[in-house]
Amino acid sequence: MTARPGLVTAADLALLESLARERSVVAASRRVGISRDRAVYRLSRLRRAFGGPVVVGARGGRRFGGSWLTPLGDRIVREGFDSVELLRARPLARPSRPNLLTGVFRRDPAAAVVVAPGLALRVPFAAEDAEPVAVRLDPESILVARGRFPSSARNVLPAVVEAVRPGPGAHGRTVVARVGPLRLRASVTDETVAELRLTPRARVFLYVKATALRRAGPPATPTRGSPRRRARTPPPPRAGSASR
Repeated sequence: MTARPGLVTAADLALLESLARERSVVAASRRVGISRDRAVYRLSRLRRAFGGPVVVGARGGRRFGGSWLTPLGDRIVREGFDSVELLRARPLARPSRPNLLTGVFRRDPAAAVVVAPGLALRVPFAAEDAEPVAVRLDPESILVARGRFPSSARNVLPAVVEAVRPGPGAHGRTVVARVGPLRLRASVTDETVAELRLTPRARVFLYVKATALRRAGPPATPTRGSPRRRARTPPPPRAGSASR
């Protein structure tokens, strides 16, 4: 067996699980809080990653249209990504560099990390109150919208677009948006850029589910007990040796 592809995320599994219930890309994408274009983009990535389609669709006719998981897609949902051989898979584009944020953990009124004055992000993990923590946020997990709408996302962040740059995929873009004093990168499709008219200074909302924020380890810094510092410290004199 090969290892799970680095670009396949929990959001992809949630999309497949929703498709198994909804049998509609539109309904499934709405359930997981992403656009239809983003759902189609992610399904295409899964097809390339696993060397075959994970969803098939039909239009109209006796079945009135819809989308269904293929045996491959069903196996991924039931047994996980690591259960599938990737011998026929084509390499995907390089992954997006995650957003790395640092802040202070707060327990009340809900688990959150304060990353800037007045800006707290709901998170799925626990820590000591007032403990410094770092979190990673995958640009693929951020939904960009021009207005507010009902969503299960715990974090809805007003932002201003600073730049739209080429993304890691052939048909993807990276939106750089400012949220207060912070800059966040979000991965979107070409269609999303055109439909939402994402240009510099455009005002948008970033929808981020709490489960998309993963705790990251603190950056390594030399400490008094670090191997580097211990290497510079001479060993203590042996017992009974004369000091000069």
